[in-house]
Amino acid sequence: MRLEGKVAIITGGGTGIGRGTAILFAKEGAKVMIAGRREEPLRETVEIIRSNNGSADYVVTDISKSEQVKRLFETTANKYGKIDILFNNAAIFTGNGNDISELKEEDWDTLMDINLKAQFLCSKYVIPYMRKNNGGSIIFTSSISAYIAQKKHVLYNTAKGGIEMMMKCMALDFSKENIRVNSVCPAWVEPDMELFRKNHGDKEAEEIVNLHPIGRLGTPEDVAYAVLYLASDESSWVTGTSLIIDGGYTLQ
Repeated sequence: MRLEGKVAIITGGGTGIGRGTAILFAKEGAKVMIAGRREEPLRETVEIIRSNNGSADYVVTDISKSEQVKRLFETTANKYGKIDILFNNAAIFTGNGNDISELKEEDWDTLMDINLKAQFLCSKYVIPYMRKNNGGSIIFTSSISAYIAQKKHVLYNTAKGGIEMMMKCMALDFSKENIRVNSVCPAWVEPDMELFRKNHGDKEAEEIVNLHPIGRLGTPEDVAYAVLYLASDESSWVTGTSLIIDGGYTLQ
């Protein structure tokens, strides 16, 4: 019960890392509000949590829209009384596979809206709630792509690099108010390896797996336990830190 009595908001909570973290947070005693643009996966996550006697709800939210972000926080505070934790997790992958000369302007705008602007909006509007609590924890899902260049990934990598600097600046700005800000930086995470192979083909999938010296892709739970540490009081002396969780990818 490492999060007993705490209230957490998780963006992108319907699938992948967001779902895995929501389930783990609820298991550890948190009341969890998840957000995303598609209702069905959000509902499925909440049903999983409630079937295990956890406390969870969802708000369908386009987090690139400020009014919808405000509503998300207002709804959470009205339901649970406060907000202790924000996991800025949502992300998309539009426009990858292109160098900057091939990149469409609309792909740039679409990805930056969700992968960077939305992180700004969620962080901006959660701060007043955390000030009322005399503290809180904000965690970003960044990526190893914030630290290494990858061919044909200029858009995604630029956004993740922006997240890392946003996180560090926020950590400085709010450290005196007991609001801690950190990030997790995964490599390839895939909940369903069979589907991964189907989407990429056996040969490409094997090549991607082999990029990770530990010999497998990550799972949502691999990342969720790191997020749990940063959300909990166990990390009360940790701010401005990026936890790289990559199966050894960046060692090479």
